[in-house]
Amino acid sequence: MVRYSVYPAMIVLLAGCGAQVAGPGAAPPGAVSRVQAVAAECRLLEEAQRRMVAASGRAPGDILTGCPGHESARDEMPLKAQTAALRRANAAQVPAVVRGLGLQGPRIYRRMITRGVPEGIAQQLAASDLMAEAARR
Repeated sequence: MVRYSVYPAMIVLLAGCGAQVAGPGAAPPGAVSRVQAVAAECRLLEEAQRRMVAASGRAPGDILTGCPGHESARDEMPLKAQTAALRRANAAQVPAVVRGLGLQGPRIYRRMITRGVPEGIAQQLAASDLMAEAARR
């Protein structure tokens, strides 16, 4: 019969006690909070909407749905248009400057198009400070 000692297991468990564990509220240095990240992305979307209105006179409410200060904004695009916007976003060529912003850059760029922002306006905003701020997480 083989006897197992509990001492090696205790040593391993105690070694873990000295490790620093990041709590749920801890963020890496230089990161922004979730609220700040949402606010930054919404400022980008507000600019996209402003440009759409200037170019065509209208922009769907979908662009600002869920943004602070725009609680009354509701999805307006029919399901067919939403599906088409999602397809455009997935097929969009992400500019190099956006890819250089890390993982969040392409996500935010495509999410902007999914909300109904034309790809041309998304490209105009790609190198903006608003895009860089929104991608900083």
